[in-house]
Amino acid sequence: MVLFRTAPFTLSLLGLILIQIITFYLGIVIHPVMFFLIPILVLATVWLVHRPEFTLLMIGFTSIIKGFMQEQFPIFETLDLTLLLIIILWTGLAKIAFTGKWGLPEWTRDILILFALFCGMVFVSGFYTPSPVSGWLKIGRFLIFASSMFVAPFVFLRNISDSIRMLNYFKFLSATILVAMLINLLLIATSGGLFTYLVRASLLGANPIAVSRSLAVIAAMVTVIGIRREGWKRLTTLILLTLILLAIVSTGSRGPLASFFAGIILFMLMFESSVYRSRLVLVGGISIMIVFGLLFVLPESLTTRFMQITQGDVIVTAGGVERVSTIATRLNFWSISLKGWLSGPSNFLFGMGASGFSSFFVWRDFRWYPHNIFFEVLVEQGFVGFVLLIMMIAVAVRYLLKARKVGMLSEHSSVWVAATLVIFFSAQVSGDINDNRILLMFLAIALSSIHLDRRFRESITA
Repeated sequence: MVLFRTAPFTLSLLGLILIQIITFYLGIVIHPVMFFLIPILVLATVWLVHRPEFTLLMIGFTSIIKGFMQEQFPIFETLDLTLLLIIILWTGLAKIAFTGKWGLPEWTRDILILFALFCGMVFVSGFYTPSPVSGWLKIGRFLIFASSMFVAPFVFLRNISDSIRMLNYFKFLSATILVAMLINLLLIATSGGLFTYLVRASLLGANPIAVSRSLAVIAAMVTVIGIRREGWKRLTTLILLTLILLAIVSTGSRGPLASFFAGIILFMLMFESSVYRSRLVLVGGISIMIVFGLLFVLPESLTTRFMQITQGDVIVTAGGVERVSTIATRLNFWSISLKGWLSGPSNFLFGMGASGFSSFFVWRDFRWYPHNIFFEVLVEQGFVGFVLLIMMIAVAVRYLLKARKVGMLSEHSSVWVAATLVIFFSAQVSGDINDNRILLMFLAIALSSIHLDRRFRESITA
């Protein structure tokens, strides 16, 4: 018994000694900065292991920081940052298991069974895909990353304080992204960077769409919280929302902006209580006026993509300067997907296989997708995969609506539901099933938060 109790202490001591040896070695061989960097990284890793909520949110935002990390730290060219965070996340979940607190709630059974069946369909589709290299890479990413992000919230969100703490982490990351975006926009303006044909502001060299999607979710969060405030706090919300909309417009990404409004409208119609519905309509109307005001006030270099929405974008290709309509391109992708899905009984039932959509193009076996999650599943996993996905969404929506009807949608749960809806609409116009894994994350958080609301209310009335 004594040996069993001292074993963790002995392992910790040996681990600390090993870290010190590695630190001194790398500090001497590589650079003295390692003497400070390695201990900081170790402490950060330990902190993340004990805070799986923050780790999960970091995974959701990796699309913003990944390129910068690869550029500044060459090790991340070999070591995938997302995979590293997933390992830290599962280490945190393992810690929960060792303390005897692991367990998937009974109420998640139906949705997890449907999700497991869908994962199985995605895996099987790799055996008949015409694009095996990109197909199996896509399958691996989905089974490792997306599955982890979907299952984790059901495990570590065990009480109402966990849900509130996660929302506070989300607010912190959101504030960081917004402030960084505004500072970057200010630097562009003061350096004369706005005096060009087209400016698409971003962060750390990330894809402007990824940054804009995060900002759209932040805008939904601010809107949902703001309409529940009174007096000057509501006015502060409008000012903050104006800054967020400014940041979204500066990215030149139209899809996330449309997703914000579509998500808020659906949230109002399906989930918002009558008490706040009129306020949400008012704030939504003001937000639309703010966007139109920004489009007329801001420099043309920032608003070009919005003003030329019907004409398309001017791009430089191997054949010269051309005007390409991204809307027409997406409509063409969706048409190709439908034709591929209906091209035969096998494709209709089981699809063409993971990443099979890329086989319609001259490069064939490469990462390409229809920019719509439903068309993507139809063409690659067929009717079977599509039905499983729809059933899973239907079960989740039924649970969410049930909570709404009995008045169990708290403020922090409303935030997660609104964020889920915004990302849902964004998934219809950009990204593939792996790019949109954040949708699964927000859905799982929203479901867990609502369940915790119900338990909390029941404990009060008991």
